[in-house]
Amino acid sequence: MDISLILATVGAILSTVSNIPQCYKVRRLHTTNDIHSYSIIIHMISAAVWSAYGFYLELYILGIESMFVAFLNCLILMAIFRDRCIYNDPDVHKNEPITKAQIHKNVEYRNP
Repeated sequence: MDISLILATVGAILSTVSNIPQCYKVRRLHTTNDIHSYSIIIHMISAAVWSAYGFYLELYILGIESMFVAFLNCLILMAIFRDRCIYNDPDVHKNEPITKAQIHKNVEYRNP
């Protein structure tokens, strides 16, 4: 087996796995206070550019891995948006699942 393929595969696995704990952490409300959104945005754009580069050069390991990393960063960014813009309620306790009452409290229903 070629050493460059082994290094590429190990690097792709490590790069992808490094974002999974962060995605696991931010699945609950108000757990993104210590994450800066700019670093996530820059990492997401960087991964998208690396993905385009990988597909352009037909380096599919790089393209698919970077696309998955960009997706994970997108999930983290959506969790940041959720915590800071949608569910910015100080009465909600950290690390609790979202309830239907919280959803109905924070969502305005508009009649067309």
